[in-house]
Amino acid sequence: MSKSIRRYFTPYRLITNLLVFIFSFTCLFPLVWMGYTSLKTNQEYTQSSLALPEALNFSNYYNVLVQANFGMYFTNSAITAITTMVVVVLFAFIAGYFLSRYRFKGRSLIYGFFMLGLVVPTYAWLLPIFIQFKQLGLLDHYWTLALPYSAFALPMSVFLVESFVKSIPTEMEEAAMIEGCSIINILRIIIFPLCTPILVTILILVFNNSWNELPFGLVLINLDELRTVPVALTMFTGTYTVDYPYLVTALVIAVLPVVLFYVFFSKRIMEGMTAGAVKG
Repeated sequence: MSKSIRRYFTPYRLITNLLVFIFSFTCLFPLVWMGYTSLKTNQEYTQSSLALPEALNFSNYYNVLVQANFGMYFTNSAITAITTMVVVVLFAFIAGYFLSRYRFKGRSLIYGFFMLGLVVPTYAWLLPIFIQFKQLGLLDHYWTLALPYSAFALPMSVFLVESFVKSIPTEMEEAAMIEGCSIINILRIIIFPLCTPILVTILILVFNNSWNELPFGLVLINLDELRTVPVALTMFTGTYTVDYPYLVTALVIAVLPVVLFYVFFSKRIMEGMTAGAVKG
């Protein structure tokens, strides 16, 4: 064995790689288990929850999506998540830019207002928001959940954008102004493309929070045709019995968008989080 190979296969490296492999296995195995469990019948699951299915049974997906109307709940969650992402990115980008670049009267008050959103626990607002929404007639609409989701995501998103914008040299904007570029064009042509890493990070964080949130969806939405995925998952458990293959199939469908988002945008997430945390 050559010296280079012996240097590579040191006890420290072997132990480290073994620990990383074990940790990776514990993270990935639940996803793999959910994947093949969703293809099993209830009888096969009862016999052994860890065994592989005897045959690929895709009828669970048809029953969940069509008969249980899970496709409708999936669509409702998608509408809510997309609406929340658009609202948060738009307002966070504008607010974060102006808080970073301008000093004006009332700036500290606005900054403190957003800071308050980070201090107060999210679910402390559940009862007050329910009472206000009920009095204002804002319950049971497609955009009902997008309102509190956007409000809760805005404080952190604004701070991330503000921190990132501070790292962008002001000379670029000053040069554009000398050339006669308006503030709207500066934001659209210069600042927005440069802020892409942090904005993508915000999109992913907002999507995950809106897609997985349960208590507000359970309290603010009472109509079955407007329920979201997390609320729908609670209906797959009966009082005395649970069809676990059906439940796991619904979980696979619910988790799939989050996994795909991470697979395609994981690099952007790391770049955005590092830039927002270090460059500020």
